[in-house]
Amino acid sequence: MNKLWVRLAGVFVIITLITVGTVAVVVNRTTTTSFRRYVGQQNMANSSGDLVQSLENLYATTSSWEGAQDLLTSGRGGGRGAGQGRGAGPSSLVAQTDYLVIAATDSEQIGRTLDQNEREVALVLTVNGKTVGYLVRATVGMQALDHAQQNFLDDVSRVLTLTAGIAVLLAVAIGLGFAWLLVRPLRYLRISAAQITRGELGAQMPLVGTSEFREVATAFNAMSAALAESRLLRQRMTSDIAHELRSPVSVMRGQLEAMMDGVFPLNTEQLAVVYDQTLHLGRLIEDLRTLTRAEADRLPLEITQVAPGGLSQQVVSDFASLAQDQGIVLSTDLGDNLPSIKADAGRLRQVLANLVSNALKHTPTGGRVTVTTSQHGSYIRFVVSDTGSGLTPEQVGHIFERFYRTDEARQRDQTGSGLGLAISQELVRLHQGRIWVESQVGQGSQFIVELPAADGQYP
Repeated sequence: MNKLWVRLAGVFVIITLITVGTVAVVVNRTTTTSFRRYVGQQNMANSSGDLVQSLENLYATTSSWEGAQDLLTSGRGGGRGAGQGRGAGPSSLVAQTDYLVIAATDSEQIGRTLDQNEREVALVLTVNGKTVGYLVRATVGMQALDHAQQNFLDDVSRVLTLTAGIAVLLAVAIGLGFAWLLVRPLRYLRISAAQITRGELGAQMPLVGTSEFREVATAFNAMSAALAESRLLRQRMTSDIAHELRSPVSVMRGQLEAMMDGVFPLNTEQLAVVYDQTLHLGRLIEDLRTLTRAEADRLPLEITQVAPGGLSQQVVSDFASLAQDQGIVLSTDLGDNLPSIKADAGRLRQVLANLVSNALKHTPTGGRVTVTTSQHGSYIRFVVSDTGSGLTPEQVGHIFERFYRTDEARQRDQTGSGLGLAISQELVRLHQGRIWVESQVGQGSQFIVELPAADGQYP
C-alpha cells in the first residue's frame, strides 16, 4: 500500500528485525563458543593435571617434543587413566604452537592440524611463561557431558528465538501505533485543505502531534484565516467600489434626466453640477489606480534627496488659507539640523497632504493642527496632530482600510473617496517606512510617519 503509515511501520519492523536478528546471532554464537571452551577446558584441566605437568617437564628438559609420543602411549602421567595400558586411557593430542599435531594416542592423528573446536578447548602448555604447545584430550567424562552441553545450548537458542519473536511482534504493534500517531496530523491537514478547496475559507485544523506538526498546523490556520479575511475584504471592497461609483453616477443621471424632461433648465449652473460629479468620479478612479499600483509595487518613484523640514512647511503653506477659513490654527514644529531623506518628494507630499486634510476635516473651529518634524535615531518622524474628537480603538484598527470612513467623516465629507489613508499607507511602505495612528476619544489624534534618514536605515 502506498500509505505513509504503512511505510513507516514497515521501516520500523525491518529495522527491528535486523537489530534483533543480529543481536540474537551474535549472542548465540558467543554463548556457544564461550560455553564450549569453558566446558572443555574445565574437564581437561580436571583430568589432565599430571599429564600437563609431565609434558611441560619433558619440553623443559629436551627443548623439543621428542618423547611426547611415548609419554602419551605409555600412560605415564595420565592421572586417573594411568596404568590402564595402551589405548585404554583417554584419547590425547599434543600440538605445536602452529597447531600441528606431533604426538597422539592414535598415531593416525599425527600430522594433521587442530580444528577450530579443538583449538577452543585445548590446554596451553607453557615453559618459563612461554607457550610451547597445546594438549587436547577427549575423556569419557567430557564425551558424556556433550549431551548436557548441547541441551543447554539448545535451550539458549530457543530462548533467543522466542525473545526475538516477541520483540518482532512488539515492534509491529509499536510501529503501527507510532506510525498512526505520526501521520494523524496529516489527515487533519488533508481534511482542512479539502475544505478550503471547496471554498470553506477559514477552516482550522487541530493542534496535535509533535512540535513540528503543531508549527505546520499553526501556519496553516494562519494562512486559512488570512484567506478568509482576504475574501471578506475583497467582497467588502467590491461593494464599497460599487457604492462609491453609484453615488456620482446617480447624481449625474438624475441631473441629466431632469434637464431632458425640462424640470431643470439646460444652463451652465446645472451642467456645473454634472461636471463636479465627473471630477469626483475621475478622482475616485485615479485613487483606485494609484492604490492598486502601489500595492503591486508597480508605482514608480522618483527618489531624490528631500529636506523634511522644507517639505512640512510647504504642505502647511498649501493648507494655510483653508485652515484660516475654518478658524483652525495650522502650524509647524521643526527640529534642529534635520538630515535629508531619500524619497519621492511628490508622493511624500501627497501623504502629508492627506493627513493634514483629514486633520482639518475632523478638527472643530478654534482647534489646532500641528505638523511636527523631528529626528529619532536613524529615522525622521512626521507627526500630524489635531485637537478633534479622536478615534475609538475599533476605528483605529480599521482606519487605514480602503473606503473606511467613520460616521462623522461620512457626514462631513461627501466628496472624498475614502482611499486617502490606504494610499498613504502604501506610499509610506514603498519608502521603507511605516505609518500608524495614536488616538483617544475626546483628546484628538496623532498620525505618525517614520522614514529612514539618508545616512541610515529604518531599524
